Amino acid sequence: PLISSYVVKKAQSFTRAERRAILEKTDCNMFNFPSSMVVVDLITDSGTSALFQQMWAALMLGDESYARNSWYYVFLDAIRDFTQRGDKPNKRYLSLFEGPESFEEIKKNFMEDEKERGFVNGGVFQLEHPNFFILPQGRCCENVLFESMRSYWKSEKSPLVLSNGLFDTTRANIKLREFDGVDLFLPEIFDDYPLDKIGKENPFRGNIDLPALQKALEKDSARTALIVMTLTNNTGAGQPVSMENMRAVRKLCEQHNVPLWIDAARITDNAALIKRYEKGYESKSIPEILKELFSLADGFHFSLKKTLANMGGVMCLKQDGLFDKKYPKIGDEMKKRQIIHYGNDSYGGMSGRDIAAVTVGLYQVVKEDYIYSLSLIHISEPTRLGMISYAVFCLKKKKKKK
Repeated sequence: PLISSYVVKKAQSFTRAERRAILEKTDCNMFNFPSSMVVVDLITDSGTSALFQQMWAALMLGDESYARNSWYYVFLDAIRDFTQRGDKPNKRYLSLFEGPESFEEIKKNFMEDEKERGFVNGGVFQLEHPNFFILPQGRCCENVLFESMRSYWKSEKSPLVLSNGLFDTTRANIKLREFDGVDLFLPEIFDDYPLDKIGKENPFRGNIDLPALQKALEKDSARTALIVMTLTNNTGAGQPVSMENMRAVRKLCEQHNVPLWIDAARITDNAALIKRYEKGYESKSIPEILKELFSLADGFHFSLKKTLANMGGVMCLKQDGLFDKKYPKIGDEMKKRQIIHYGNDSYGGMSGRDIAAVTVGLYQVVKEDYIYSLSLIHISEPTRLGMISYAVFCLKKKKKKK
């Protein structure tokens, strides 16, 4: 077996009548029904993951200092490893398992990191040009993002956010800030798929409809605030997006001067499906595919609660990218909102222990044996192909009228 279980959680047994009684009292509201009475809980994949033993070890080394806790700079560098370094990670976190930081290690945070750019500016430059934000979860990132963006738009018409499929909290935050969110699904996204092809090929039905996107940009590029690519396409039954589609979207973004944003909640799964099904990526590692995906984006937000940890979120802006240029000084606006609503920038509403666990977890979730075998439930169904799945959709047939 690929895993060994050392902790067992006992579940209470309830009768059908007992469940029905409570179900009626809660008006059949799944968010109000007590989890202790649920045998198989499919309500969400958010924050429900078990932790790796390495993450439990990191929890014991957590630092709850209010300002720059010992894991802060290590976490920053872990995000650089995850998004920019592919098969050549620094793995700076390992030094914290050996004992307190030495002067030389502390000095790296200010001397060597000063040169770092990309999604995570280094050293004092991060203070002068903030582009990395720790937050409690994905929807908090979306709140800060769209609240900060809104002040840059003064037109009478609501700005547009175009997407391959906006997640529900993303759409809610967009609407709250009086943007218009537009989903550009492929026309065939929910068509039946031949059962004999499941697990053998993948049409990447999470892709954005490129002709529809081009048409929308030609008509209203000046009104388009952002293009959000959700990887995988959660609203579209969790189907993946191809690298080819991402490159085409990037090209359109550059032509029309519209920033490209990634909702990276399940980007490791998307990378795994690219590796398995997209031509030319069979021999590439998951970290290298992630590096290429992130290279196409001007910014991203990342719920760390999906298969990684029980709490956490990160938002990053690419230094000197399209987003950074279209919304000058927006990092300062985001940092204000981060501190006011969630906490100091070194923890952003997360505990030091959670930051430690997440840092270590970023190196575990890119391993293929985890992604293909342990990350998700294997549910083969026509709209959600193959070995990677995290949602079940039950359709009730309409009764024929007599």
